[in-house]
Amino acid sequence: MPYQPLRRCTFPGCRNRVKSGRCEEHKPKDNRESASKRGYDHRWSKYRAEYLKHHPLCVMCLDKGIYTPATVIDHIKPVENGQRDPLFWVQSNHQALCRNCHSYKTREIDKRGYGSKK
Repeated sequence: MPYQPLRRCTFPGCRNRVKSGRCEEHKPKDNRESASKRGYDHRWSKYRAEYLKHHPLCVMCLDKGIYTPATVIDHIKPVENGQRDPLFWVQSNHQALCRNCHSYKTREIDKRGYGSKK
């Protein structure tokens, strides 16, 4: 079996050597459960498709006069425990957003997710 040489960590400027990807120092620190364990299962996928069929445009972009297709259903009030949270399936707590607006809302308004200043 041939020897596989070590490569540089893919983090910009890092000189550590690894088999692939990033070194231990630069690996993502995401310790969340998987999406399906958080409640986003097949039932949610079917609901999401139906909801986006009836709400095809991003509501935040629409407020600015921009017509952008919605790709994400956002919980207006964030849910903590997946489907166990009473607000998870409440339709009045949902809004259709594009990926960019959802990322912005999650980071800046909800103060959660990647890049948030907690």
